[in-house]
Amino acid sequence: MKSGVAVVGGGWAGCAAALTLAEAGVAVTLFEAGRTLGGRARAVELEGQRLDNGQHILLGAYEQTLQLIARLQPTAEGLWRLPLTLDQPPEFSLACPRLPAPLHLLAGLLGAQGLSWRDKLGAARWAHGLLNNPDAADHLSVSQLTRSQPEKLNRLLWHPLCVSALNTPPETASARVFRDVIRAAFGGRNHHSDLLLPRRDLTALFPAPAAARVVELGGEVRLSCRVTTLDAAADAVTVGTRDGSAAYSHVILAVAPQHLAGLAAAIPQLEPVLHGVAAYAYQPIATAYVQYDPSFRLHKPLFALANGPAQFVFDRGQSHGQPGLLALVASAAMNLSADWVDQAAAQLQQIARPGPPRWRRHIVEKQATYACVPNMARPDVRTAHPRIFLAGDYIAGPYPATLESATLSGVQSARALLEQL
Repeated sequence: MKSGVAVVGGGWAGCAAALTLAEAGVAVTLFEAGRTLGGRARAVELEGQRLDNGQHILLGAYEQTLQLIARLQPTAEGLWRLPLTLDQPPEFSLACPRLPAPLHLLAGLLGAQGLSWRDKLGAARWAHGLLNNPDAADHLSVSQLTRSQPEKLNRLLWHPLCVSALNTPPETASARVFRDVIRAAFGGRNHHSDLLLPRRDLTALFPAPAAARVVELGGEVRLSCRVTTLDAAADAVTVGTRDGSAAYSHVILAVAPQHLAGLAAAIPQLEPVLHGVAAYAYQPIATAYVQYDPSFRLHKPLFALANGPAQFVFDRGQSHGQPGLLALVASAAMNLSADWVDQAAAQLQQIARPGPPRWRRHIVEKQATYACVPNMARPDVRTAHPRIFLAGDYIAGPYPATLESATLSGVQSARALLEQL
């Protein structure tokens, strides 16, 4: 039996787990079925450019992810920190000043453009109550949580925040998780609400340097190597691939929840976990990349969009040094029409006139996240089998399916495993 540990899945959770173990002196083998690390937040190549399968924004509150990135590379080079600003011209604009939290949110709401004073005061009172009320019924949806707010506030602020943070429509999204995200961003320190935009593709931002560090510390990273079988005994777990099988002292399963059953159906101790995740529904995220003349740039690197399928547009010329390239993102994109890219381009025309596009491509990640609904069964990193641990953005925690949930679960899983060694 090998004394090492196998980590199955080279997404952000798996890379965080493998890095934590390798830095603790454990021999790690990281298995990734694809050719590219990063899972559902990875680099892709389109039109000869290094792009991403979707755009991600990190919050300043996502401390675990930021710490991991900072350990591997200068944070200033990989991430662009911006004070929270939501601009949706010409109807709405909110900017949070550098005041102690949560005063910066209240000041931002009171100074928001596009709202009446009645709406501003109502929003400030509601936000203050949300930040100070420790209870939010698990069965409530975000729509039910925000029903006391004016329609305009929900349309311009709370519901777009819900869709972007939870990738779930407010009618079905969990009020408790939404509250936890709001409290993390605005209830601690003022920089927790900052937006951090990647300056590199998502694989280069963390998974690739994490894997390189694992190899440097004596571990192994096996790309294009799909794990097909697991045989869990009392004293070891045998991992099977098309190239053969090997036994490991422990295994961390860091695959997406929809792939768990294919690996663990033969392990009785994992049946309760498989039963819980079998009830999950999933939400897509669609990203349209549109290349305009390289001389074009938006006034800011990020704008919110209204009245259409896309919620945000990113200027990758400003963030990634890809001049004239815009990314239009539609979250919770369940019912996109065939001409949704045309519709998103029309939304863009409301805030800018970029001219004719040189090319357009789109990516739809069909199961980008689980639907973050009330009363979800989210498992712990530990399982009933003492040698098998779990990691992934679906693991029990305060956040929805985010990079922070993924990395936090990876580190927690590795630390729980280390307690047994």
